[in-house]
Amino acid sequence: MRKYKIGIIGYGGFGKFLHYWWEKLPNVEVVAIADPHKNFPSDENYVVYRDWRELIHDENVDIVSIVTPPGLHTEMACEAMKAGKHVLLEKPVAISEEGGLEIIETQKQTGMVITVDHMIRYNPIIQNLIKLGQAGTFGKLRHVVVNNYAQDEALPAEHWFWNKEMSGGILIEHGVHFFDIVNALGNQHYTEVYGCSDSRNENQRDRVAAMVLYNEGLIANYYHAFSGPGLFEQTTIHLAYDLARIEIEGWMPMKGTVKALVNSENKEQLENLPGWKVTEAGGLNTLRDVSRPEGWGSEDVQPEQAVVCSGITYQVDEMRSGTFEIPQTKGEVYGKCVQSIVLDIIQKIENKDHKLTITIEDAFESLKTAVLASK
Repeated sequence: MRKYKIGIIGYGGFGKFLHYWWEKLPNVEVVAIADPHKNFPSDENYVVYRDWRELIHDENVDIVSIVTPPGLHTEMACEAMKAGKHVLLEKPVAISEEGGLEIIETQKQTGMVITVDHMIRYNPIIQNLIKLGQAGTFGKLRHVVVNNYAQDEALPAEHWFWNKEMSGGILIEHGVHFFDIVNALGNQHYTEVYGCSDSRNENQRDRVAAMVLYNEGLIANYYHAFSGPGLFEQTTIHLAYDLARIEIEGWMPMKGTVKALVNSENKEQLENLPGWKVTEAGGLNTLRDVSRPEGWGSEDVQPEQAVVCSGITYQVDEMRSGTFEIPQTKGEVYGKCVQSIVLDIIQKIENKDHKLTITIEDAFESLKTAVLASK
């Protein structure tokens, strides 16, 4: 088995997290680190550089992992590919469409493999919901609501996160994760994007929102606030399909609930969700439509094995409610995701016909949505 050698540019908390999980893989070795701000001794297992340009020209490095503020991504990614390195780029791909297009063009010119760390696509909950959506188990995805209440205690006023020239702002630096998730779940493309925001002062825009209309009718609402204590940190994603209502908890999805109309052919598909447990089940003919109160008037009699949603008739015969949960810690799930993404890029290096879970075009689509919402 060939061992792929990685150089990490940017050795803050996340760079160290990547190193910790990648060194557990038998075919991966971190051999170089570049960071001008960290004071740490050189380890016998890797070389330390102060200048990232030296790292990308290290002949011992196969893959460059770029874990820096987003404003540096375009230059670093393009120079790394020109130096003959494959690239694993932290999200967002860039902070502007021009920067994203420059990366895409450089990839085409060099032929190097590049992907962007939208690692939530590797989360087993998201992966299974994508498969269930592709199978048509839930019908059409009609509405998504993302609410992300994040802490700002670790983000002092001078932090680069608040510098739009370096981060792009919340929707670009952070919101792209959720634009990408919805793109994957809905398999639709934006047609209209609206955004609004509020700032605590002239330098800190800390609450942002977006509404996006997609080409097959999906409407999604996104809200992100970096303005509270960690004790209140919470992320929820609500998914409204024709045949299901799903709520996911956690910015790294860990658990959730499902209420779905199913039939005998597809109800077992729900069991693919991690830790699936049925909490309630009942035949369609035993359920009462509560959309009208008693005494409202005559009721249209519906077939006992069909429902109509947006003019589409679905053959179903049962309502199933349940819960799902990954039986691991958040750190373990996160770690497995970052392992999966590096293994994915290795598979693409070894087999050019392999399709990356996250293509550079996927990352650019999320960036474009974020840029429009930030205007």
